Amino acid sequence: MNKIQPVDVRLVPPDAEYSKTPARQLEAGEVDLAICPSESCIAYNESGKLRLQAVYAILQKDASAIVGTKLNSMRELGEGKTYGSYNARYEDSIVAAMVDHDGGDGKQVRIERSEGKLSMFDAVKAGRLDATWIFLPWEGMEAETEGVKTNTFTLADYDIPYGFSPIIARNAASSPADDVLAAFVVATREGYQHAIDNPHDAADILLGVVTPSRSKDFLLQSQSRINEYYSDGHKLGYMDAAKWTHFLTWLKKQNLLHGPRDVSDIDLFTNEYAQ
Repeated sequence: MNKIQPVDVRLVPPDAEYSKTPARQLEAGEVDLAICPSESCIAYNESGKLRLQAVYAILQKDASAIVGTKLNSMRELGEGKTYGSYNARYEDSIVAAMVDHDGGDGKQVRIERSEGKLSMFDAVKAGRLDATWIFLPWEGMEAETEGVKTNTFTLADYDIPYGFSPIIARNAASSPADDVLAAFVVATREGYQHAIDNPHDAADILLGVVTPSRSKDFLLQSQSRINEYYSDGHKLGYMDAAKWTHFLTWLKKQNLLHGPRDVSDIDLFTNEYAQ
């Protein structure tokens, strides 16, 4: 491993029910950087409340999907079935667009927001919800190890050019110094590269901190699975401008951008620290 500049970082975990997202913690000035989906950058810039800007793409490929245990198609979700929503800015409209694309009626999807954000997939497995949005290397792996059969619907299959998720973002108007950010990105890249090359080490590290606890075997399988999503051929952390542009264009075509600011892709990210 290359010698890197030390960076003093304090990790702030979410609360038990994820009631205050990392992006909101950043907005409140409680943290300097936040892990969030790329649509958070779009929503905040559109609103004019915060210049949220991505500085590092943790995953360059989309590792998420809509899943259900009894759902055979997205069209069926538009037959009055219930979707467990995290109440993200564009989430419900994205799901409705998938239903419409599949020949259904997205307006007929029942949206449930009262379920805890971190227990959404448990509600699907228990039959309280028909579908929700998950990360395949985590909840998807969980379903496999538990023998739970799921049907998986990725956004790419429905011609939705979903952006980067998750990313590490900053408040561009009140950001850590350039040299600190550069050192942070270098250290972050080195850490993820080590996890890719040494999944057993990564599993051992997670074993002592994951809540609720998971077995070493589960963590190893999850790490091995997520390895395929870190890079699409670019250097770790790098963001392809075209991916931002395509997702932003799709949101505009769907008439989902209604904020006071006209959002441009150049506002949303920088590769200055991930070159």
